[in-house]
Amino acid sequence: MSPDETSQITAGVEQRGSILKQSATEGDPDAMLVELGRKFEALAGELAVLLREDVDSIAPVASRGERLKHGAMISSSTERIEAVLTLLDPIERSIMAIPAMTVVGLGVKARHAAHVLSYYWTDSPEGLDWDALTVRLLIESTCTVAGVGLLSSQQ
Repeated sequence: MSPDETSQITAGVEQRGSILKQSATEGDPDAMLVELGRKFEALAGELAVLLREDVDSIAPVASRGERLKHGAMISSSTERIEAVLTLLDPIERSIMAIPAMTVVGLGVKARHAAHVLSYYWTDSPEGLDWDALTVRLLIESTCTVAGVGLLSSQQ
């Protein structure tokens, strides 16, 4: 991904209201969560672009990848997606493990939950079962109170 694409993703996330706009000083009890939130948003944005590119590049597999020993094909975009997912894993686990102490930290956790449960935003609220609707509305309310928007895939 080019630096220009990364800048566009970051600008788009900032426009929607994000953790990237939140300021946290070193003495802030949620400074670590805010920093993790920034890293998460950047990587989640990169992942979204890679997934979109992967879907858009429906082409013969042979033209997108290279042949492995046993004749299987591997896509370079798949490798990039897996690399981003590998980077995301410890960040997501840390976001889940660190307790939020402020509304800003709670916003980081809510945005992460929205990402993990993104399928809650594929249907209209009326199409969700009670549990999914409850969680979706809780995440949306938490993001509103924290002053952050949902990730672009949920808006």
